[in-house]
Amino acid sequence: MRKVRPLLELRAPVADSDTVTIEYGGQAVQALAGEPLSSALLRAGILATTRSPKYRRPRGPYCLRGECGSCQVRIDGEPNLRACTTPVRDGLKVEAQNQWGPAGLDPTPLVDTVFRGGIDHHHLVVRPRIANAAMQRVARTMTGFGVLPDTPSTAQAKSQEHRPQVLVIGSGSAGRAAACALERSGIEVLTIDRCDRRSLEACPGALPSGLLSRVGVFAAYPHEGLWAAAAAPLSGALALHIIRPQHVLLAVGAREPMLPIANNDLPGVVSARGLVHLLRRGEVRTAAPVIVIGDGEHAEALADELGAQRFACGEVRRITGGDAVDGVELHDRTVPCRLVALAPTPAPAHELAAQADGRLRFDGHGFAVVTDDEGRVETTEGRAANAPWSLWACGDVRGWRGPAASAADGEATATAILAELQRAPRTGDGR
Repeated sequence: MRKVRPLLELRAPVADSDTVTIEYGGQAVQALAGEPLSSALLRAGILATTRSPKYRRPRGPYCLRGECGSCQVRIDGEPNLRACTTPVRDGLKVEAQNQWGPAGLDPTPLVDTVFRGGIDHHHLVVRPRIANAAMQRVARTMTGFGVLPDTPSTAQAKSQEHRPQVLVIGSGSAGRAAACALERSGIEVLTIDRCDRRSLEACPGALPSGLLSRVGVFAAYPHEGLWAAAAAPLSGALALHIIRPQHVLLAVGAREPMLPIANNDLPGVVSARGLVHLLRRGEVRTAAPVIVIGDGEHAEALADELGAQRFACGEVRRITGGDAVDGVELHDRTVPCRLVALAPTPAPAHELAAQADGRLRFDGHGFAVVTDDEGRVETTEGRAANAPWSLWACGDVRGWRGPAASAADGEATATAILAELQRAPRTGDGR
């Protein structure tokens, strides 16, 4: 198990009763019950837990919020689970994945040495046919995402059906403000968020009473009149949630894109917004100085909260290091560091809106959901009438605006939904 010096440390001493033991690569690791697995591994000095499926570059946590998948590990025999959204519990057996060969001996970094100009894999060893077949077999062995689970699952998933007046997807600043406002008016609201409750409580504002945490909405089916959600892996219950709402409010926020900087994928490069969110939980603090890279007020605010030195994107030539970050190379000097936090302008998480036939526009950072002034989503021509619900959106999914403005937007959209409900009372069949 390859380790470097820890990037995180405990904020304060903890009692033995609060600690648990997990296993990583056959070795015991001490952790805090309930903390994200990524946090526990970073405190243990474990940065790289997988390799990229194509070019075999080492990968570690980046977004720290369940968006990117670069922290995927094998947990209790199940592959491709995100370490950043898995709460630690005693006895977890965690393994790196996508590594090839004996533990600690992965020859694939030699690829960069042998093919200094990059690999044109489409024309590599095309002939003779027998050599091409051998190359394909080796490539398929070394690439991909983990291997199949150790044993087939025998658990039976349970199905639950919900018929709320309003389904709110997301419980960040906008979603919780909207859901709480509707609940105060006596509206039946179901709020769903894939994060664990402890992470959600680290954000400002009260949580709605009708909240399902660690449950993720994965699809909209307009013709069938339903939205589908599932419990998070390892959450203790295999549950499929079928939701038939009268109104749907998308408050799924925005995610961090990647800044175009050389070596931006090294372990030790994380999202500044995700790092701030992790630190707000209160369990850990940084154990190494942080360098923030980004432009504008958003990046400045994150750097201030992290107490970090910030460089604009144009000042940076590349991030340096081999298996982990060791510095940031500027045009005139190199600044040593072990933790780099990227602060791009977040891009709207538009996928569910697209599934529900919502219109999108490119806002310079990603695809924002198009709404009217009240927050009602504009839908594609000829398909809006097929959906049995009214579709709304608020907060950063309409284009990045930040927590305070998102909360205000959520309350304003809730007011519009409430007015719509008062004009069209709920019918007996739930729609």
